[in-house]
Amino acid sequence: MALCAAAGAADLSAQAPADTLIYNVAVTGTGPHLSVEARVVISADASIFLDAPPAGAGTSVTAFGASDDRGLTLRVQRTGGGYVVSRNGPGVIRFRYQLAFTDSVSSGSTASGLDATRLYAVTRSLFVAPDPVLYRKIGRPYPLVRLVFFLPPGWRLVANWDSTGPVLAPRSGEDLLQGTLAAASDYRFYDGSAGEAAYTVAVRGSRAFTDSALVDLVSASLRLGAAAFGPVPVPHVTYISDAGRKGRTSGSLQGTASIGLLWEPGEMLERARSHDTFHETLHLWFGGAMEAERWWTEGVTDYFAARFYAAWRDDPRELAALCYESLRNYARIPHRLTITMAAEARSLPGGDNTIRLVYRKGMLAGLLLDAAIRRGSHASATLDDVARRLLTTARTRRSKTVSEAEIGDAVAEAGGSTASREWSRVVAGTEKITDGQVAAALRTVTGVDLPPPPRPAIPKALSKPPSP
Repeated sequence: MALCAAAGAADLSAQAPADTLIYNVAVTGTGPHLSVEARVVISADASIFLDAPPAGAGTSVTAFGASDDRGLTLRVQRTGGGYVVSRNGPGVIRFRYQLAFTDSVSSGSTASGLDATRLYAVTRSLFVAPDPVLYRKIGRPYPLVRLVFFLPPGWRLVANWDSTGPVLAPRSGEDLLQGTLAAASDYRFYDGSAGEAAYTVAVRGSRAFTDSALVDLVSASLRLGAAAFGPVPVPHVTYISDAGRKGRTSGSLQGTASIGLLWEPGEMLERARSHDTFHETLHLWFGGAMEAERWWTEGVTDYFAARFYAAWRDDPRELAALCYESLRNYARIPHRLTITMAAEARSLPGGDNTIRLVYRKGMLAGLLLDAAIRRGSHASATLDDVARRLLTTARTRRSKTVSEAEIGDAVAEAGGSTASREWSRVVAGTEKITDGQVAAALRTVTGVDLPPPPRPAIPKALSKPPSP
């Protein structure tokens, strides 16, 4: 596969911040793999550090090799997470590899799948690429990136990168590595706008609900997010809705403008999946426009998603059902009374989301802090005000990062001593969260009584039959 001149190498030199990086990606359709060839121009360093897809991405790299523009082999050193390619001075590095797929269907929101009919991928699982975090640390602009996909006949590519013809243009390293894309012959496309942003919904496969129901849900999530937190932080959002294996749920990577919804083939557009869609949309703000502790970017996002979904349905019982579900899952977490959510994120970074403090307790923390702010401010402030203040702070920073202390200060300013005490108990502490506390918070937030559902009855043990 020759590097395609259509990628515009001549035009890139005038636009590049310093370096340029052009990828050609070939999907043959004949097996669970694709071929990647890249050409990077480095202007200063004699070597380039490249990260490979992480463990759990659903892909693996084989046959990695590098050369210069004349075909002379360059030295490649394998590192723990990728490769270092060395050359004598600045110039051109070409590298190529083959990517093998573990599954035909993506096994989660950060993995990828490829079969004879479609490609679904989170792009970090596809590309051996420079790490944008490293580039930020050394104060160097990320290479100007261009992508060209070569697809089987009849396939259409779905991605949120600016494109002209076959050339795709991620805006940054994060845009390249944290995007979601899909390709197949049978996607159905719907366009609209909400929250001052355009959106595209690409739907593939048959479900027990109409395409219009999904488009309405997407539009509502963008509209309500914008109403609470300001305009959608990106000009265009792409939703890729793809049927997968039974047991898969919706998901996306944080901080992107492309959201993948992985649905069970026969799944109804029910509470759990609709809530997931709101959650993924709100990552455009939290985890996208703003980075913070994971209990906020995941757990508090989950709370806002539940509240907005209930508002869209005009039924506060939907919020209560989702909060009590989180409470039940929180009760199953073995370490819930021994470490804080921030400590869990540092010491236990992996695991099932249903029994992770940063998700389950984080959602409940959102509810309890919102209620405490409303009580402490005599209903003049809410957690939404805190979120807007934090987003404003994040916009002033290149890192988009807001610290735990800054969140705590914003909560205290909005809700006074009442909110400060709740922060100490729920965020800084490890005290148990109870049914009664959740019910009281729901009453404050919604204005109606929403008691916990009855617990399942425990069957009585059968009595021992009398001896004969």
